[in-house]
Amino acid sequence: MTNILSIIRRLARMTSIVGLLMLAPVLADAQSGVLIPSSKDAPDPSVLSLDEMVVNVSIDNQFARVRVIQIFGNHTDQAQEGKYIFAIPTTASISDFAVWDGDVRIPGVILENRRAEELYRDLALQEIDPGLLGQEGEDQDSTVFRVKLAPIPGYGTKRLELEYSEVLRVENLESFFSFPFRPADYGAQKIGRLQIRLQIAGKFPMTELSFKSTQYRLSFIENRPEYKSAGFDANDVDLTEDLAFSYGIAVPETAFEFLAYRAMERISADELRDPRLAQREPDGYFEASAVFNEGRRAPGEAEPAPPRSVLVMLDTSLSMNGEKLDRAFETVEGVLKSLTPRDTFNLILFNDEVTSFSKDASAATASQVESALGFVKSSYLSGGTDFAAALERATGMLKAMPSKGQRSLVLITDGNSSLGTTKMRLIVDRFNKANEAGPRARLCVFGIGTDTNIGLLSELARSSRGFFDWTRQTDDLSFKLKSFLSKVGREPIDSLKLQANESANFYQVYPDYDSTAYDGTRLSFVGRYKRPGQAALSITGSSSGRPLRLSQQVTLPDKDDSHPHVERLWARARVDALLRQIALEGETREAIDEIIALSKKYKFVTPYTSFLAAPRSLLRPRVIRPGDPVLKIRADQSITEVTAVFPFGLTKQLSYIKSEDIWETRFIAPREMSDGVYKCRLILLDVKGRAYQEEKSFVIDSRPPRLQATLSQTLVHAGDELAITVRADNDTRAIAARMFGALPAPVVWSAKAKASVGYLRIPAALPSGSYTIQITADDFAHNSSTIEMTIEVVGNG
Repeated sequence: MTNILSIIRRLARMTSIVGLLMLAPVLADAQSGVLIPSSKDAPDPSVLSLDEMVVNVSIDNQFARVRVIQIFGNHTDQAQEGKYIFAIPTTASISDFAVWDGDVRIPGVILENRRAEELYRDLALQEIDPGLLGQEGEDQDSTVFRVKLAPIPGYGTKRLELEYSEVLRVENLESFFSFPFRPADYGAQKIGRLQIRLQIAGKFPMTELSFKSTQYRLSFIENRPEYKSAGFDANDVDLTEDLAFSYGIAVPETAFEFLAYRAMERISADELRDPRLAQREPDGYFEASAVFNEGRRAPGEAEPAPPRSVLVMLDTSLSMNGEKLDRAFETVEGVLKSLTPRDTFNLILFNDEVTSFSKDASAATASQVESALGFVKSSYLSGGTDFAAALERATGMLKAMPSKGQRSLVLITDGNSSLGTTKMRLIVDRFNKANEAGPRARLCVFGIGTDTNIGLLSELARSSRGFFDWTRQTDDLSFKLKSFLSKVGREPIDSLKLQANESANFYQVYPDYDSTAYDGTRLSFVGRYKRPGQAALSITGSSSGRPLRLSQQVTLPDKDDSHPHVERLWARARVDALLRQIALEGETREAIDEIIALSKKYKFVTPYTSFLAAPRSLLRPRVIRPGDPVLKIRADQSITEVTAVFPFGLTKQLSYIKSEDIWETRFIAPREMSDGVYKCRLILLDVKGRAYQEEKSFVIDSRPPRLQATLSQTLVHAGDELAITVRADNDTRAIAARMFGALPAPVVWSAKAKASVGYLRIPAALPSGSYTIQITADDFAHNSSTIEMTIEVVGNG
């Protein structure tokens, strides 16, 4: 074993070597700016390079939209597939994606992950230009996304566009923005030409921008307190820094803000088929927020700290290597040096064991702080992480410390528990149980790394009325660390909730639990309303033991499309609530289906969906059995005529079905056609008489899906739930399980199980005996297959 500081750099190199063998760890830690040829394990500019990049940043009242355009060059005579990996902020979500085929922009379509991957592979094999964007790995908290591009022609280029949005937090009446240019694992990348465009507008006056990076010297076009516009343009740029800046918000006292959006309801393709849904009145969406300035402080001014009792926990497991270790030590140093001799403290290091700096807590004198930092420097990285055990030990130690004001447990980690229990619910429950005895400790969590377990760490902080923040290992820590330290040991503004009179007709309001904020921060509630009108709203809570109430009469507009981002804020909050439910209670078909539906409707990527960009006529290749007579396609509204030329010599003109917005024709596939993928040529004419040509794929499939099923048990009691796991062909569309006296149980795909899983409830009144479970499956060509399995039921009579 080696001293921590001496292995920081060496472990960074070692991790790359190990990671190439295991593959996943490298991908999980990669930052934006990394383009990797499929034939390589690391970026190689002699094969694929990032030739041009344009970054447009627009910030409107803390809502940031970031649009990125990239042009990649292939320097070989062979077609290449590339993977571009990038990280987005913890609160951000991907909202748009497109690739270009020559001069034609091909927008992305949200699809379920498994379907997107299948189509991508099929199209790439056909040398059709697809692009696939999805979340890296299976971790629901991952903020690393990947873009697959194929094929990039020999000595050709490929253009990609993506957009993400995020709500910028307010801390100490300041906001911080960062765009992750700098790679974490592969060294600095170079761009042939880089352009940056920045616009910021706000309801409250803004201070001057304070740039944390010196590489990108933006030139201001306008620089007023209410509006700022700037740009940057340079050639041959080495990406050694992220673009990062902060600015203050001049709010003289606590302020209430309200935004609403109500326009024509987004109707998905599936909903269009239901006339009741197509004719419904649109919902409205709202954001009600408060910017707290109870102390009436200036931007950036921190409240003086009261005496505190602080126990610092530093994760020293092997996952905290490389630049993560740099940031972790910087954070520990910042926390300890922010303490004063009035404060008491102790420090523990944890991995598979827990080691404390001192048996007893001591005053945070300069000499004791230096001794504690020396203790960290002389320690080692080793083993895994037993989170639950470390939290129990730390909670007991903190409660035994002399009480000076608030008891704060400061946790510095990536949150990746690998020993003991790794389930979020069990870890949170064990911590809460340990924290219930005696004075409760407030957990202050600082996550480090792109692989931070955001779900677990935020849930731990929430359960103790604490707070959570995280940083990428390449970030400049100054802003986030300052805001984090300003909260340690301070009383929050607590038990915050949104209240409204009955006329508001609000529903699905998030956050849906009592929230915690701090003076100098901003807290928002988002929700839906059914009818326009007037409403009385209040944000209530307590501040320093005193009741707090912010009230305002607001208008719920009949139509107002000036804030279109509000409905996406609500949809993102709803998905986050469902993901939290899944993390705590496990996956359910209803939750996954709703996440996928919201992702498709509001266009953002989730752990269950991806963007796929390819010609629209190819995204849904028709799967048919010989003799099936219908071909359907969707086309642009400018198209007036569509003709299909089939591979077996038939030419048919398609008819437009206005009610379904599709073109269709009936045809006969010869029964002698063998199973496989076929193409028909589509000739399209638009209103100006211009002709276009595309290919439509369809699949002849006469073979029913093959099934393999297992039961969680073959002897069950009446009233029990039986788990059924089914592995089926990739083209299987629907699977269901049935038995006498029970409702049919859908069997749906589970990414975790890598199979389809369903749960059949055995009727409580079923008498003892042998019963048959019938499992049926249909594929996209409507072929069906059935298997039967026998169970023994023990009745309750």
